[in-house]
Amino acid sequence: MRRLVVVLFGCAMALAMAHASAAENLTGKLLVAQPALDDPNFARTVVLIVRHDDEGAFGLIINRFAEERTVAEILELFGQQAEGGSKSVRVFFGGPVGKSTSLALHDDGFSTSRTEKFGDRFAVSPTVDALRAFAGGTGPAHLMIFLGYSGWYPGQLEAELKTEAWAVVEAAFALVFDPEAERIWERARSRIRLDL
Repeated sequence: MRRLVVVLFGCAMALAMAHASAAENLTGKLLVAQPALDDPNFARTVVLIVRHDDEGAFGLIINRFAEERTVAEILELFGQQAEGGSKSVRVFFGGPVGKSTSLALHDDGFSTSRTEKFGDRFAVSPTVDALRAFAGGTGPAHLMIFLGYSGWYPGQLEAELKTEAWAVVEAAFALVFDPEAERIWERARSRIRLDL
């Protein structure tokens, strides 16, 4: 009997540890800024976590819309041209880090050798790769361009979560690609209780 209890306890601990490890990795989740978070870089933001591991975390603010530009206008900044460049795409402020860098967030139906897929149906690619394919009609169905990104060094995001600066919710596809960026924060906040 004692052996059975030890085995069951061991199984329960293994399951608990697996659950805890899965809960700690926030890749593909949304961070929703709580009202008390008054850092101007993140107040009332929703961040899609692209990568979260022992080296830190990296994400994109999905509700800080900057402007809509044509593919041709954006590619011109890279010294590139493309057929079908009159198509427009939404440009967002992705975060306070690397403001001179850009990245394309899109659905996982499009992929190149430099695409990183994550979460449920999301992917990121170099901006030029995604835009050229998008302009040519072979690119992603859903596409957003981000200037800058949000980054956390190892342990930093975990510390912020302990202060309850952020709530974590599932990244619903329709929410991430909502064409009305100004309503994403409220919609994401309404999901907090649903995901508890």
